[in-house]
Amino acid sequence: MKKSLLILFTVVFALTSCSKDNDPVDNTTVPTLTTLDITDITPTSATSGGDITATGGADITAKGVCWSTSQNPTILDFASDQGGNPSNYTSNISGLTANTTYYVRAYATNSKGTGYGNELEFIAENIFPGEKVSVAGGTFQMGSTTGGADEAPVHSVTVSNFSISKHEITNAQYAIFMNDIGANIDGSFNGVEYLDMDGAAIQISHTSGSFMVDPGKENFPVIEVSWFGAKAYSEHYGGRLPTEAEWEFAAEGGASSVGYIYSGSNTIDDVAWYTTNSGSATHPVGTKSANELGLHDMSGNVWEWTNDWYASDYYSSSPSNNPQGPLTGASRVFRGGSWFSIASSCRVADRNNNDPTGTFNRLGFRPIFFP
Repeated sequence: MKKSLLILFTVVFALTSCSKDNDPVDNTTVPTLTTLDITDITPTSATSGGDITATGGADITAKGVCWSTSQNPTILDFASDQGGNPSNYTSNISGLTANTTYYVRAYATNSKGTGYGNELEFIAENIFPGEKVSVAGGTFQMGSTTGGADEAPVHSVTVSNFSISKHEITNAQYAIFMNDIGANIDGSFNGVEYLDMDGAAIQISHTSGSFMVDPGKENFPVIEVSWFGAKAYSEHYGGRLPTEAEWEFAAEGGASSVGYIYSGSNTIDDVAWYTTNSGSATHPVGTKSANELGLHDMSGNVWEWTNDWYASDYYSSSPSNNPQGPLTGASRVFRGGSWFSIASSCRVADRNNNDPTGTFNRLGFRPIFFP
């Protein structure tokens, strides 16, 4: 009896061992992948995606990106679903809150589970499509004793830190903005003219449902833009138009100023396109020498809108700390001179003004930004 039980046990053990030895080994792992760069950021949406570098040995059944205001988001947070294969994909991120920081990871799921890519971080806001130059705040002497009566008296002004566009806003940049906001074919938005599409010198057209820049004019400064159009563009990217004081401080070279008459030189031809050398036309931005801060075309090429109302006697009562201009007025200030200007109008201290609805073939702008 004992011998029979021993034989039975031996047979069962052998069969069991044989079965275990022949079981297929499951080498499946969760997918591995990389999160793609975040692009097309707006206050409410963005685009990312993933690159699946290994499927883990099983079909991909779901993939996308997940996002959250907390780190290490998972598919239990907000997530998109792009379905199964292929391995490289883009995905929309939506339902965001403006000026909020988000964390994003790509994900992919197979029969083993869900794998996540590296984490990326972004802020839901419109990203300015140009270079900015940081300007450390400081105190300077604003105005001039050699210019027009509205440039006097020379007075001490202090401005805070800011950053400013390195160049005047170009046709290409402005066309993108007009398409982003869905501006009307006539260059208006919500009943306000931003861009005079009937201007004889306009270098932007509306073709096949979109604003398009005339070939070869992409990097020229936008012209025929109203103060309202300049203001709207600046605010769209989280900035605003500079005050007169901020503009003059930057044009003068900020804390690095050498005290030049023009922005960056006492020799106007070095830094400005103006009536003598322009050939009666605008030129691509950044083709003349920069000033002490690395800013181009703050003298010449096109005049630049500022945020301030104009008053000829404002300097007599201007606050010394971050002056904002008069509370009301009939016209807005623009500064810097243009391709059409004589040399004296391209001086850093020169002032000019016009109705904010006005548009000209020699008037553009550049925005400023704050942390």
